[in-house]
Amino acid sequence: MRGADSMSGQCLDPINGRGPYIEKMLGRHAESLKITCSLATAGELFVAKLKISADDPHQLIPTCLLIRQVSGLRALALLAVNGFYTEALGHQRGLMEALARLSGLMARPEWLQDYLIQDVLNRKKMLGDILSFRQDWPPEMVREPSDEVLQQQIAEATQRLMDFKAEQGRTARDIKTFDWAQIGGVDHLMYGRFVMASEALHFAPKSLENLLVVNGEELESIRIGPEEKDFDHLLMTSCRYVFVGLQKLASHLGVDLPDDVEDLHQRFNALEERMADDALREE
Repeated sequence: MRGADSMSGQCLDPINGRGPYIEKMLGRHAESLKITCSLATAGELFVAKLKISADDPHQLIPTCLLIRQVSGLRALALLAVNGFYTEALGHQRGLMEALARLSGLMARPEWLQDYLIQDVLNRKKMLGDILSFRQDWPPEMVREPSDEVLQQQIAEATQRLMDFKAEQGRTARDIKTFDWAQIGGVDHLMYGRFVMASEALHFAPKSLENLLVVNGEELESIRIGPEEKDFDHLLMTSCRYVFVGLQKLASHLGVDLPDDVEDLHQRFNALEERMADDALREE
């Protein structure tokens, strides 16, 4: 197996070593990058002008989720334009998860308490898993933090869950991402893409295929360097999650979206149609 592809011999600094590649990407994908950047800026300006009550979690938390979407879109674009496609794809899962919870909270406001208690459920399970994992350790192996500390933390989490049940009249529910998405009516936007993003995020074997340069049955090399793939499609699908999040938050708060967001959405739709036409012609 040869060492690497055409990037062989180059030591690529992931921060400063991809200037020529970035310049190429900025030129080749100027329109999708412009829409992505403009959408992120428009989202930030939209939130900055909102009058949100700090005492109303039904306003505050969905707004924070939208800001996480906007920040995630910026991070995804930075990764992708630097050639980190698989890493950017993993970030796309975060955009979907934020949209699922944002839309779900709007459809079922009573689920807010379940959202807030989710950290306690997760922590209790994690601590229990650690204790279970340690059961086969020899006595002399250092446990840090100690089993006693972990058991105390589990007891505290258990008490919080009991308090929740006393206050809410029911046990806390472990609501999964697709449950949020289905309740919020955005599950159709996540089919396929969520699985792909999860594979990239969790280092599934499928996500390693892009690293392999194959000629027939022969593995020629492991790819080193920038990775482009369906760059425009990645950005456009990511933008769609943010557009939907913006629209849902505006509707939830009873405010209008700024005209520049509506104009940007028209540009987005026009580019998406051109991309679809180009794909059909290539076939």
